[in-house]
Amino acid sequence: MANNILFFHSILRYFLLLFMLIVILQSLTGMLGKREFKKTDKIAALILMILFDVQLLIGLFVYMVNGWIGRMGAAGAMKDHTTSFFGMEHPLVMIIALVLVHMGYSTTKKNMDSDRKLKRLFWFTIIALFLVISRIPWPGMADVGRPFLMNL
Repeated sequence: MANNILFFHSILRYFLLLFMLIVILQSLTGMLGKREFKKTDKIAALILMILFDVQLLIGLFVYMVNGWIGRMGAAGAMKDHTTSFFGMEHPLVMIIALVLVHMGYSTTKKNMDSDRKLKRLFWFTIIALFLVISRIPWPGMADVGRPFLMNL
């Protein structure tokens, strides 16, 4: 079962990255085109936020099932790159990115002009994207690299 959950966690990251790009491109074209904030902008940001929340819940399940909590309590855990990456860096940076996505979505509900909404949504999402990309265990990363798609 844990492998199935990790597989789903692995696949969901691509949908998350796709919607991050969609939100970034929509807000960027809106800013550059000086257009009004649309309902589709808000819906894309909402879908991104929901995907991120689901990804967090799945990630927390994987974190607990794989015993990272116990490993982090061991002496010298932070000296081991794999343990520090999956036990601390990956979850912490992803939670920060999740907070930024939530902050971006919250601006869509505020009563402010469209340009400010689009700018805030753009910047919160693009910073979150850079954080996410930096902490995904891409193939080729020393010690922590994972395949592009986990096996079942």
